[in-house]
Amino acid sequence: MTNVVQVYDYRFSNPEYEIMRFQVRISEIAKPLGFEVESYDDQLGPVRGMRLRLPSGRVVVFSELQHSITHHGEKGPYVQVDAGVLAEFGVEPLIDEVLTSLGLSDQLIDWRATSEQQQYAIDSMKWAAAHKKE
Repeated sequence: MTNVVQVYDYRFSNPEYEIMRFQVRISEIAKPLGFEVESYDDQLGPVRGMRLRLPSGRVVVFSELQHSITHHGEKGPYVQVDAGVLAEFGVEPLIDEVLTSLGLSDQLIDWRATSEQQQYAIDSMKWAAAHKKE
């Protein structure tokens, strides 16, 4: 892990997109790396998460919904990125960056977005640009 910093007050400039989901709980990822897991509630109940600034300067959000674990059998957190970042770099390079930056194994992932997710992000950014108020 190289120069990854936890950030506590951050919002994406654009919609967030999920690029992968881990098959281990967020605490199993955060604790060995020395990061704090934050807790809050959303519409479906308890959420545990953390925001990390990678060495590239890009921020990723880990978000683990208790509802999804209890009712849908999910095992760990999703990793979200800004639509603009996804549109520019694509799914696999961002997944690789997260894993490499945190020293985590590809074996910990149980779901990864397809390359279509990048196209959705591109379309979202085009729509936003076309509807931007001047």
